[in-house]
Amino acid sequence: MDTVTQLLRRYQRHPSQTLVGEIFAHLAQAQVYVPVDLGKNPDAALQQAFGLKPDTIPGPGGKVLFPAFTSQTQIENSYGQRFSFLHLPFPQFCAAVLADPNFGGLVLDPFTSKFLLPEEVARTFSASTGAVQ
Repeated sequence: MDTVTQLLRRYQRHPSQTLVGEIFAHLAQAQVYVPVDLGKNPDAALQQAFGLKPDTIPGPGGKVLFPAFTSQTQIENSYGQRFSFLHLPFPQFCAAVLADPNFGGLVLDPFTSKFLLPEEVARTFSASTGAVQ
């Protein structure tokens, strides 16, 4: 059985709707590594949920993208030294970041696959946690 990381690599080489469906099916049960700064930032949604400040990437329209990694091997060494990482169920991660008013989407494995997930997809995964959006 393929891992999410392997599926994302396959998708990068040969994009298809079938692979997107497989990736989504795996993400529903997957755990991701979320980069967080141990510094305090009272405006961050993950800070409120977990007491930590998540890393973000500038996104379109002044919004931010929240990065997550499907395995530790996807984290570049120099980047990994700057952050601590939470290992969270993907749906729980979606539920937490949706609370951020600047949320613009997610990016999985930003150094390799750069797989973007828009807000609507994050809401679908979040709904599986029972979180109210």
